[in-house]
Amino acid sequence: MLPSPPPDAAGPGPAQRDSLSRAGVPVTIAPLRSDAAGWARVRTWRLGSGVLVHGAGSAVAVGRARSGDADRTSAHPVTLASVSPGDWAFTQRGVTVTPLPDDHTLILVDHAAPHDFRRHDAGSAASVTFDRRVLDVPATDLPDAARLLRDDATRHDLFRTFLRDLVDVAERSPASLTHLVDATVDRARALIIGAAAHAGRPADSGLIARIRCYIDDHLTDPDLGPHRVAAAHNISVRSLYSLWSGTGTTLGNHIVTRRLKEARKTLVDNGSRHLTIAAIAQRHGFTDVTHFTRRFRDAYGVTPGRLRRSPTEAPGAPSG
Repeated sequence: MLPSPPPDAAGPGPAQRDSLSRAGVPVTIAPLRSDAAGWARVRTWRLGSGVLVHGAGSAVAVGRARSGDADRTSAHPVTLASVSPGDWAFTQRGVTVTPLPDDHTLILVDHAAPHDFRRHDAGSAASVTFDRRVLDVPATDLPDAARLLRDDATRHDLFRTFLRDLVDVAERSPASLTHLVDATVDRARALIIGAAAHAGRPADSGLIARIRCYIDDHLTDPDLGPHRVAAAHNISVRSLYSLWSGTGTTLGNHIVTRRLKEARKTLVDNGSRHLTIAAIAQRHGFTDVTHFTRRFRDAYGVTPGRLRRSPTEAPGAPSG
């Protein structure tokens, strides 16, 4: 069923464009219908440094006619959108994406390059936009990821569902979005890197094993990250991401998971009772105790302080 105009809908055009522009999504919006029946509604919510958008409306063109200036400034927004089925097409860098017949379709929009989305019927879309540097993905991977987004069907479908759930949370409890920023970034990064990897070579299991050992040996280093890991193994960050994409998790999530497991051991160790939660966090590579507490609670279902008081409460270790 095609969506009907909600009471707060307006004509598509400048108002929606300005709303998206203020949220950091640099696009133009123009109606494809000349009659008064055209309508649109755009809602935005902050998601850390990014933005969550839900848009619905009648026939519309959304896009960017010229290249952005991402190579000359720090801004390089990237959007992942789940678009409802219908009569539409999205084109960027000569590649056109058309909808799945009976379900929402994910598209990746690189705002550093011209792009064009045209919908000729009524429909809706949910999207997240983050700067590429927040996602920590190479700019050179974006064209392959956009072209091959559907090839990783599992991640495609999971992220599509995740976007829908994010909008539900935003509508019912927008303050809760602050707790979902890291999960959103991790899932978006995994989707992009996994899709881009389909254009690369198979993973080298021997090198991955060495990287895992290196990570375990340097978990206490707060600067441990993709650039340091890549440099230590004489490969580019892009090659590292491509290599790691076959492991089923992101490199950043693996590092955090390993740190959390070691921190958990310290928390339940009677010999470490003299250490504060902040000291334990710092000892295991976390520079911000609030961030550590939140990630620990997300992983184990209890806070570090509560686990220390009742060591049997926490479930098993998280995967990653």
